[in-house]
Amino acid sequence: MPAFTFRLQTLLDQKCEMETKAKAAVVEKQRIVDEQRATLLNLVEGEKRIESSILRTHDDLLMVAVTNIGADIQRKNDYLAALRKDLSAAHERTLVQKFAVEEAEIHLGDARTYALECFREAEKLSRYRDKLEKCFLAAAAKQEQLEQDELGTTMYLSGRAGV
Repeated sequence: MPAFTFRLQTLLDQKCEMETKAKAAVVEKQRIVDEQRATLLNLVEGEKRIESSILRTHDDLLMVAVTNIGADIQRKNDYLAALRKDLSAAHERTLVQKFAVEEAEIHLGDARTYALECFREAEKLSRYRDKLEKCFLAAAAKQEQLEQDELGTTMYLSGRAGV
């Protein structure tokens, strides 16, 4: 029985390779998104720490303002102003990081879409290959059956002629 050869096997192999690469890209994009989210969480926590420092310093200033001397109050006010600048800078970094997370998520979505498209193309070719192979095997089996019938008929007729 002849062996089945799929003429588009090279194309199928390429599609499968593209699918594998696309899946690897999705994994990499997911890792990047996870890293960006972790960085965002760290920045948000840092922002909250600065806010709590501002509140503590402000409360400290109000509670002990009577007992503190002017230089102490001025130093704490300067510290409070510096904390507010730090908070503003931290808030800006957090916003920038939020945009980075959104961009990474968009890239992840694009990578998933591309991987799904590659999977569908490879699956379509694979199903086509299976269908052709099934038809080929059915035709080969039918041909072999015809040859067996012909051989049987020839043997029967030659056996009758020899009687």
